[in-house]
Amino acid sequence: MNFDYSFQRRIYSLDLHPGAGEHKASFAGRQHGVRVLGGEAGEFELEIDGRSVQVLVAKEGRRIWVHLDGRTYALERLVGDATQAGLAGGERVLRAPMPGQVRRLAVQVGQAVNAGDVLVLLEAMKMEIRIQAPHAAKVARIAVSQGQSVEREQILVELDGEGA
Repeated sequence: MNFDYSFQRRIYSLDLHPGAGEHKASFAGRQHGVRVLGGEAGEFELEIDGRSVQVLVAKEGRRIWVHLDGRTYALERLVGDATQAGLAGGERVLRAPMPGQVRRLAVQVGQAVNAGDVLVLLEAMKMEIRIQAPHAAKVARIAVSQGQSVEREQILVELDGEGA
């Protein structure tokens, strides 16, 4: 099975080959062995190449948020002609991938940020989720405050333009 995703204006393919105990996954030119150790309702324990990891997944339509190794990835599932559309424009509105609480705001309005900079730290399901800049930009608006509870899809930060 092959799945295409857009992340930070690039397209990535995941090729998954289910197996009897271990699945084979090819991603970004690398082959991985994956075992599902357990999971329910968007929280999974996986063994990837022999290393146990916790993965949180939230999905709405074609958008999928994956929290892995302390980072949150906002992916867009691409189908048909949407593959090229995944390359157009950068993400400007960053939303909460799941309900949680704002633990820390790491930026201020007007601040220049680079791709990967942490903007907001959320706590959800006793895990820290880092909301990171998908590209270089300036912070146009912060829509939440420290300590505030947020719902899934609630706007956290809006970015203005590309390039800091």
